[in-house]
Amino acid sequence: MIADLVLLVYALSILSLAGSFLSNRISLILLALASGVFAIYGATNLPSGIFSLVAGIVWTLVSMYSLVHYNNKWLTMILSGTVLGIIAVLTSSNYVEFLAGWETMTLFSFGGIGLYKKDWRPALTFLAFGELSTALLISGFALAYSMTGSLSFEDLSSPLPLIITSMGFIVKMGIFPFLVVEWLPIAHGNARSDLSAILSATMTMTGIYGIFKMETLSPVSMYLGIFLLLIGAFSNLFGALYFYVSDHVKGLLAFSTIENNGSMLALLGSLELVYGNLREFVMFSLLTYLIAHSLAKTGLFLSTGYIEGESLTTAKAFRHGLSVLGTVLMTMSMSGLLPTIGGIATWSLLESMFMEAITLPHLINIVPVIAGIMIGMGEGFATGALARFTSYTQLTRQKGKRYGIILTVSGILLLVTMGLAYLLSPFNTNVSQLGVGLNSLISSQYQRAFGGISPLYVLIVWPIIALVIYLSLGRRKIRVVDTWDNGSGQGFRYTSFGMANNLRLMLRALLRTKTGSLETSADIFWQAMLVLVRSYTKFSRLFSRSFMNSSITWYMIYMIVAIILIMVITL
Repeated sequence: MIADLVLLVYALSILSLAGSFLSNRISLILLALASGVFAIYGATNLPSGIFSLVAGIVWTLVSMYSLVHYNNKWLTMILSGTVLGIIAVLTSSNYVEFLAGWETMTLFSFGGIGLYKKDWRPALTFLAFGELSTALLISGFALAYSMTGSLSFEDLSSPLPLIITSMGFIVKMGIFPFLVVEWLPIAHGNARSDLSAILSATMTMTGIYGIFKMETLSPVSMYLGIFLLLIGAFSNLFGALYFYVSDHVKGLLAFSTIENNGSMLALLGSLELVYGNLREFVMFSLLTYLIAHSLAKTGLFLSTGYIEGESLTTAKAFRHGLSVLGTVLMTMSMSGLLPTIGGIATWSLLESMFMEAITLPHLINIVPVIAGIMIGMGEGFATGALARFTSYTQLTRQKGKRYGIILTVSGILLLVTMGLAYLLSPFNTNVSQLGVGLNSLISSQYQRAFGGISPLYVLIVWPIIALVIYLSLGRRKIRVVDTWDNGSGQGFRYTSFGMANNLRLMLRALLRTKTGSLETSADIFWQAMLVLVRSYTKFSRLFSRSFMNSSITWYMIYMIVAIILIMVITL
């Protein structure tokens, strides 16, 4: 049955790819069918099939959206090819199939980024980092093959292949230090809305899947776990910081993707550090985060198709009441606000950090505390950024009305999955706690409540509190006041750029704050990179003049040493 579903998915995907040459509509209908079947395939393989289930739902929404809004057969072909590559990655049974799918999705995405605006520079940047990722994966897979003698996914005796491939997957996810280069926001920001949704919601998800897959095959590595936990938390914080100060409609959503990828990377690191019930709780947090991010980010990127302009300050939007509701629900979830599924994911992530702090050995338990602090700060920045995104795309500067059915469906899906997250929680205890369902693991293990407030408690109580306030105060009147502009009397409009300027000024040592600049790169990182490059250039020049100065003796010594080092590293 499962094998038949996989074959059907491949058949429909290939037909969609071929059909794009004949009819844009037929190709997208076939892609929607393939996506629906793939979602069914994932549902029959839970919990590991959650990646396929989520990807199938995302592609179904995207193909329906593209069917209504776009009619470009070349970009439709690229869409189908990218999906086909991701399908190959998620259904692969050996390293060769995985790499074939990895390269397929990379090359098709490269074409889509370059063709959309006829600007190949962002596409070439995307391709360069994509091939760096592939090179690292090939190295890790080759080492795994040398251990097992098989190309199939088999248990490994050393965590070294996991460590090498994790670096390759991190590149694809745009995680620090690669977030400093901002290649992912540049690439995603220059793609069409439907392809941006696929890149953000499912292509970066393959990086999460890849690390998770290799973790299931490898022995535990505490040092890798600490590394992934800290790098993930750091990426969450700085991804959210860039998210907050960015004014580019798609660019800021791409930084949000980095922030969420950082959170999931931190959870993948936690899987290397914990065991037993706590490991189950971390797995629940990871899968919940995966669902929340993929579905909400799909809808938010698709919503940019209704926005005219690239800057939030000057953008105008087509919208409809129901689509506004869907977008607000998605931004609430991406903000990590309870009682949405994103709130559940954030709550369980932070609680897992604190649980690790009291269960891990001394000194090591400091790591999740530091990570939890960075993630908590990042979530605060993300909430502010998404409030700004919603305000300037859904509440101001309306250009006209256009019913965004997919945005409404995405919002409804988030409500449905929110309920599933409560029902599917693996932890139900009899310990008394303020709130029921999703009781904290600390309660079940240590017979003492953690925090005291569960997500379900918030779900039940906040409507009651809102109703009491409404009945007590009545409907509040909206006051309109003149924009304060330092007393100049010019009456400037309060812009999106100005809304984030408080953070730019407070962190001017980190961020570019030149007048009129919309850049968000951190100077401190760029300066470190420049120092490193200059030092390497100086060393290379000195080395070449001292040892590679046409002296055959030194050249032979260099070659012999290089060969020995390569043999040692390889063996």
